[in-house]
Amino acid sequence: MTQFDNILRQGLMDANLEQYGRVLRSVEAKEPDFSPRYLRERMRLLSAPQEWERRQTRPAPRRWKIPRGIAVAIAVLLLITAVAAAAVSLWVSYFGGLDQRQQEIVSDMELSDEKTGKTETTKTAAESLLPPPVEHDGVTITPLRLLGAKNKLYLILEIRAPEGTVFSSEDRYDLFDGMRVPEERRTEMLGSSGGFTVLEAGTREPNILVGVAETTTSFDIGGCSYLVRALYRYTPDGEQETVFGGWDPEAGPTDSWEFPIPEDLNRDQLLEPNVEGLSMTEGGKTTTLLSMSVSPLGVWWKYRLDGEDPWPRVRVALRMRDGSEVEAALGQLTMGDMGSGCTASVDFAKPVDLSQAEAVLWGDVEIPLEQGSEK
Repeated sequence: MTQFDNILRQGLMDANLEQYGRVLRSVEAKEPDFSPRYLRERMRLLSAPQEWERRQTRPAPRRWKIPRGIAVAIAVLLLITAVAAAAVSLWVSYFGGLDQRQQEIVSDMELSDEKTGKTETTKTAAESLLPPPVEHDGVTITPLRLLGAKNKLYLILEIRAPEGTVFSSEDRYDLFDGMRVPEERRTEMLGSSGGFTVLEAGTREPNILVGVAETTTSFDIGGCSYLVRALYRYTPDGEQETVFGGWDPEAGPTDSWEFPIPEDLNRDQLLEPNVEGLSMTEGGKTTTLLSMSVSPLGVWWKYRLDGEDPWPRVRVALRMRDGSEVEAALGQLTMGDMGSGCTASVDFAKPVDLSQAEAVLWGDVEIPLEQGSEK
């Protein structure tokens, strides 16, 4: 057991160091936004790991002797905790730092196999809402984490390319992706935008790429499917290469990796204030709200417009209980439909604690947020 303890401690310290280094690289000169307790404990470990080990290996009094079965269970629990911490670090890397409360929000909202305690070999479709891996033409794409609500989706993907493929952090990668909407829901003009951020390129194995696919849509993503069509590589020298995926000049994309999204995608995290009829007039046009949804990830609203400009840009922010404001990102996706109104959406740079939000600031209109309106 002593040998196992030593291996476990060394493995945890190595994972700890690698995780911390990856976060520092991801945020460049910025300081990671960890909680004070997290920083204190990490600095204690990094500054004197041998002292920590010496304290742990002192002989214990007889009354504290742990049976072998319990010790093994504790070791397994520590390993699961280490895996969970590594998963959180991926989100920390992507968002550029998350405080303790933001990490709790992410942990509560995300879909992952750790929440069910099932592995890929033991879970069933009913036991995991996380889409299963898809293999096609020698390429396997595995969703590791899913974070989403209403019209916003983040997917951490592990892409395993055929043997011989070498991914490099020096190159830039673009994922050709999209959303498939059920036929019965295609009654409006639908739109989406997205991006792909690489977190690890050839780190685990030369042919493995890990990144976050981000998608914003004008519609409810729940019950749709996320599609990957191709992956493109751009080298620092300006060379372009198709890593996988095909294209036919007449038929379009020829390859597809499809991942079903759960129907009820964190709807319990939504606040839906009563906004019908609220309007704002500016520059000779009047925008009238029909509905609105607020999630920790962003704000979506439907509206009618009287005026010439069908795509009005509106400042959106949340006023918090402490008087501060959390302003949404400048990018705004707007879409028109076939008669029922237009839609618009904005994102937050990091997940927001809606329990501390008092109102939505939509242009010069203040919309109270009642926590009792949560669906």
